[in-house]
Amino acid sequence: MPCHSSMIEQLITVKADQEVGEAMEVLRKHEIDAVPVVNDAGELEGVLSIQSLLKNLLPVEFTTGDGLQMDIKIGAAPGVAKRLKKIKPLKVGDLMDRKANIVHPETPLWEGVNLLVHKGAPVLVVEREGGKLLGMIVEQSIIDEMERVQDEPET
Repeated sequence: MPCHSSMIEQLITVKADQEVGEAMEVLRKHEIDAVPVVNDAGELEGVLSIQSLLKNLLPVEFTTGDGLQMDIKIGAAPGVAKRLKKIKPLKVGDLMDRKANIVHPETPLWEGVNLLVHKGAPVLVVEREGGKLLGMIVEQSIIDEMERVQDEPET
């Protein structure tokens, strides 16, 4: 059974040049934790998730001019809430994760399950040639597909 059989095809997406605040509203409105970022051709550029937003609120390590990292944390802003306000006008492309969990339509379903278990949702289904986003797999969509197959009569 290939991965495309368990993908959600009706996707909500955002663009890299949208403001983070707008993308946060999309996440909130649709009650989702992550949204694929695509270009005008529908090609996957990355993923913006609540986790990537929260990661940008954490204090950063101090690095000297010659690249030496010090074990000193510098607050990103006077407070985490204030930092959230400062990232809202930034572009989605500045905060998105460029390394998304991807599979191709013909990838075996067990590989999709493996990615979900070890790296978490979403797993994005992308055309092998061109990188066009076709769909997304989440835990529930993969379980729904396995239950559907269980209910089919054996041949």
